[in-house]
Amino acid sequence: MSASAHSGNHDQAFYEAAIENTVELTATTGSLSATPDAGGALPPGRYLIQSVGLAAGQVVWVHVGPFERGVPLAPSSPVAAGERRFPLTETIVALEAHLLGGYSDRVAVQLSSGSNVTVYISRVSTEVMKSNKRA
Repeated sequence: MSASAHSGNHDQAFYEAAIENTVELTATTGSLSATPDAGGALPPGRYLIQSVGLAAGQVVWVHVGPFERGVPLAPSSPVAAGERRFPLTETIVALEAHLLGGYSDRVAVQLSSGSNVTVYISRVSTEVMKSNKRA
């Protein structure tokens, strides 16, 4: 594929693959659990978002939005599909996404029903472009 055919910032091959920082959230019913203010915005990059232990019929809604200190992402009511939301279920246990600065650099999770579920948000790319490899 030619460089003019796509945006390199959104290409999986643009950044070198790496296992980097992981944030752990607990998805609960009735509230939204988001990446904390203390850590600031999530750095731009490619992320793997995984749920652990979802029971049959449970859905974890993954919300993304812009980071703003002290301003949480708004929970959906009812807990359902919507803008900037993706479901994780018993059979869809992971999502790979590019998180972009100022647009989707905060992630929150919300559980449809039942017991709490752990969600891991792991950065799986470096900030170094392939053409600028470290020595």
